[in-house]
Amino acid sequence: MKKQRYLLLVIALMTFLSLVVTTGTIRAAEPIKIGAILDFTGPVADLGPKFRAGIELALEEVGYKVAGRDIKLIVEDGATDVTASLDKFKKLVEKDRIHICVGPLMGDAHNAIAPVAAESKVLITTLINGQIENVKYKTYIIYPTTVDAQTYPFGQYAYQKLGYKSAITIGANYAGKIGYTNGFAKGFQDAGGTVLQQLWPPVGSPDYSPYISTFKKADVVMYALEGPGPVSRFIYQYRQAGLKMPMVTITQDGDYTPEALKELGDMALGILGESTYSWQINNPANKKFVKAIKAKTGKLPSSSEQNAYTLTQVILAGLKATKGDDSFDKLWPAVLKVKMETASGPLFFTPEGVAVTDMYVTKAEKKDGEYVLSAPLYTVKEVRDWRLPK
Repeated sequence: MKKQRYLLLVIALMTFLSLVVTTGTIRAAEPIKIGAILDFTGPVADLGPKFRAGIELALEEVGYKVAGRDIKLIVEDGATDVTASLDKFKKLVEKDRIHICVGPLMGDAHNAIAPVAAESKVLITTLINGQIENVKYKTYIIYPTTVDAQTYPFGQYAYQKLGYKSAITIGANYAGKIGYTNGFAKGFQDAGGTVLQQLWPPVGSPDYSPYISTFKKADVVMYALEGPGPVSRFIYQYRQAGLKMPMVTITQDGDYTPEALKELGDMALGILGESTYSWQINNPANKKFVKAIKAKTGKLPSSSEQNAYTLTQVILAGLKATKGDDSFDKLWPAVLKVKMETASGPLFFTPEGVAVTDMYVTKAEKKDGEYVLSAPLYTVKEVRDWRLPK
């Protein structure tokens, strides 16, 4: 009897070990699926291919493999629409079984997806900043920082360094640009400035003239619109209206794409803005990135390519640390520990998943006959959201 029991225990143990090894082998053979919700249609459709190029470049550099596991990229069109983005996220989770998602871009989509991502235990990233409200879900990697925090120091700069005492703001009426606009306004007011007027045109507005015609007299106009197309349209219509008040802007690195600058020409020259990236940043990582993205796309990069590239690098670093385990419980804490030198400068994260990066002041300029975004004219180191614990 004892011998039989012993044999049964040995057989059971061997069966268990076989299952463990088999399961581990199957899991190791399965690709890591990374979802991406990018906008290829709608008002910011021109940004989708740029984000995709950045993601693909980072994956190409590692041969679509990390820690011995293949990587499969699954790209969906968010269509610059909240409902479409949420539907695509659910499809990626329920059908494709992803544990990682890059994007979407728009702030309203972040708000809709955050609770679903938290419930599904999916690590998800912003593409250009994110809202402080979503920190509570502990599922979002917010990069470069929150929308308000990114523009707050630029509001202070406009008052303290540029000498503007009164301002008008015009921002697209959705969560992201509302946050950017209010961050600038708070920084400007906290420094001592007065915001005379705030206007909120809808996303995709074809004509800003009705808003421009209501502008009061101020020292400066700050615009925060949803992408290169709307920004170019606003600048053109502002110039056509003959207004002389200086303009400043936010997310200049994302909005002043080479295509947009070429279209605007001299109209864009001299406008100062807040940026988190410039292709002219002088560091080894950026020189390597600019060379690689130009070889891939034939164009100079904006923050769209750089942000997507860096976020993918962060994910890869996290996966390397977990030895290829893409489960949320392993990957989330690993990503929070990532520190790296990126094309846009030093990067690390707060315990809430908010990136800490530098903020730059840039402007449109003409260099060697081409309209480009300048190298940083001023730098604010390690921008943090004041509402997070120190």
